[in-house]
Amino acid sequence: MKQKTILYFPVLNWSFLKQRPQQILSQFARNGWTVYFCNNTQTDDSMEEVEPNLFVVHNFENLMNDVKYGKIKIDVAYATWAKSAEYFDKVNAKLNIYDSIDEFPDWAPYEDFAVKSADIVLTSSQRLFDIRSVMHDNVYLVRNAAPSEYIDKESTKPKEYENIDGPIVAFIGALGSWTSTYLIKKVAEKYPTVFVGLEFGKQCPSNVINLGCKNHDELYNYYAHADVCLIPFNTKTNITQSASPVKMYEHLAAGTVTVATKWHETDLYPSAVLTAANDEEFLIKVEEAIELSKTHNIKTEAKRIASENTWEVRFRQIEEAIKDYTLKSGVSIES
Repeated sequence: MKQKTILYFPVLNWSFLKQRPQQILSQFARNGWTVYFCNNTQTDDSMEEVEPNLFVVHNFENLMNDVKYGKIKIDVAYATWAKSAEYFDKVNAKLNIYDSIDEFPDWAPYEDFAVKSADIVLTSSQRLFDIRSVMHDNVYLVRNAAPSEYIDKESTKPKEYENIDGPIVAFIGALGSWTSTYLIKKVAEKYPTVFVGLEFGKQCPSNVINLGCKNHDELYNYYAHADVCLIPFNTKTNITQSASPVKMYEHLAAGTVTVATKWHETDLYPSAVLTAANDEEFLIKVEEAIELSKTHNIKTEAKRIASENTWEVRFRQIEEAIKDYTLKSGVSIES
């Protein structure tokens, strides 16, 4: 029996952070699929096997020619950016998946076409599920998740943390338009606060310790040795309301309590993620979280939640969605 194949269209580079697409496609590869992950940056480099069964494609045009002339056959085509759904017809896969993961205004003109072109629509948050369910009759809620390797991983205290006195509060991620730098600044007025990540349209407040960007493999230590991690998003935007924050699940897997602004996705795990409806409450929740971080059972509780929400669990959800579709449609991707 041949290996099933899945093709991911060019949106981001394999080595750029480690986001939902890389995590999900790694799960496909680990479960015996041949995965073609097309880098956004195009070069003449040969296809590169970065994990068993997982090939990073550096030249999308060459791959598409191989598909066109039958040298490579694709069972599942997978898109996470609405505009890239235009490639579905060119690949002629047995099954098309559109994974609706964000609600950016720039994507809006392409969403209707992407949803209608897909056989299966995945959504990463309740809001996106509600929106897409009106547009398509085969929609699944598959939230973001925790890396299982974090849950029992040993950690090393980052050198930058060693000379910080008092509880450490950390914001780890991108400082984008959806992030409240005001809240980070206010927290830093009371507690030592570090930032690890990219300035993505906003600047790190001057009273915050800016540690710059780290490799994804390094982030675990920064999560695990912080007393509290923050998700200070602007909840008035649809971008936030539709977001399922990957960092929340990574905090949980590292055993660290989180303080987040309040929306549906951050309210799911109140025993380890404290949410705030306004700025004043956010600062109060940080104080509560620091006290909670001193208790013995918070790490156990956070890791318990993470263990129920791993990328392996999410892959099984997607696998079931594919099986359901093949049973109902009669399409076979087994041979």
